[in-house]
Amino acid sequence: MDGQARNGVASPKRASPPRSAKDSSRKVRGGRVAKGATHSKGRKAAQSASASTKPPPSRSRRPPKPDALDETSSPELTELLNEYRQKVILPTYLVPEQRKKIYKRRLEKYLVNDPVTMEIDGVVHKFRYVDVTKDVPSTPKTWAAALRLMQTPADFANIRPLLEGLKRAHRALTPAMQHRMVRWAGAHAAGGSGGALQVVLDAARSVRRTGFALSSSELVGQVLLALQGPAINGGWSEAETRTALKRVRGVLDMLESDEAHAPRAETAGAFPFFRDPQMLAYHLHLVAAIAVHHHAGADRDGIVAKYAAELVALWPEGAGLLDLQPEEAYADPAKMKYLLDRNVYLWYAAPVLSALGMAAKMVEPELAKQLQSRAAKVESEVKDALNSSERKKGGRGELMYNALFNPQPKA
Repeated sequence: MDGQARNGVASPKRASPPRSAKDSSRKVRGGRVAKGATHSKGRKAAQSASASTKPPPSRSRRPPKPDALDETSSPELTELLNEYRQKVILPTYLVPEQRKKIYKRRLEKYLVNDPVTMEIDGVVHKFRYVDVTKDVPSTPKTWAAALRLMQTPADFANIRPLLEGLKRAHRALTPAMQHRMVRWAGAHAAGGSGGALQVVLDAARSVRRTGFALSSSELVGQVLLALQGPAINGGWSEAETRTALKRVRGVLDMLESDEAHAPRAETAGAFPFFRDPQMLAYHLHLVAAIAVHHHAGADRDGIVAKYAAELVALWPEGAGLLDLQPEEAYADPAKMKYLLDRNVYLWYAAPVLSALGMAAKMVEPELAKQLQSRAAKVESEVKDALNSSERKKGGRGELMYNALFNPQPKA
């Protein structure tokens, strides 16, 4: 169809007048994008005339309908999300030839009066020229600003469609963006199906659509600790602790069963994450906490002993948390280097030390001895971190340590 005017823009090869926006519109209904049904007689004649010299266009699978954004708690957040959706996500639902047009500077004037259009559930979206050097929003900046503005469950519901849009637009969900989201969820942990933590879990379960893969030690540990934050901060209430245990166990099961979360070669460690002693210690922490705080320190049904034995079987005797991986892994930012920051180490290590200590008090002497040998090494590392002049005082690591070992009574 060389020389035909399409999508409200005259082809640069012909001087024919542009078609109307009506003819160039696309509609999205029932989860499919379809071309408008109106065609001029001249267009049909041109198609017929060119049929003998050009093969018919190939038919590609129509893209799904983009998810609408939920209402937000502030006009500022609504504007931010809508701008990103309009300029980054929605253009991916245009056919390639339409999408290319909105990025061509020489078509800027045509698109002012005859924009490319697409109808989604009765709403017409217009696409004019976009200068990729200055008009396309920064993904990391938009992500950070959006998380900062999100305050309500309705706001949180926009995380998933935003993640899916990022993946569709081939925008990288960087480690920094992932960690920011988990920290945000921990700070807004509301519990229940509408909580921010549940949003993170749902995104991980839908990794093939969202791109949120738990594929590094730092991220897996951060998620597992964020999930038990409400229990720790809530004084180990039974409801919060059992909810945290269920979620942590679910994440470990997901890591084992879903290959989409398998680490890449550059982030893989000595253990699969679902068998990593560090991660298993976070699970043991909650199992032991339930026994200590709600079963009078008794190991009912031997559950604590079961998971403690599993842990020591994988954790070499005499090794601390900083000895579980090959030495070179602690120099690699993609692997374990995060634990060399003294404040960060405290945040990740304090729950491990707490788990080993609680479990050792309620299991058989031989198993208790094995737990204590690991705990002694971790405790030495923790003391080094606490006394380090390089550690920022009052940071999140110190807060975690005090919450577990120096809890303050609730006012």
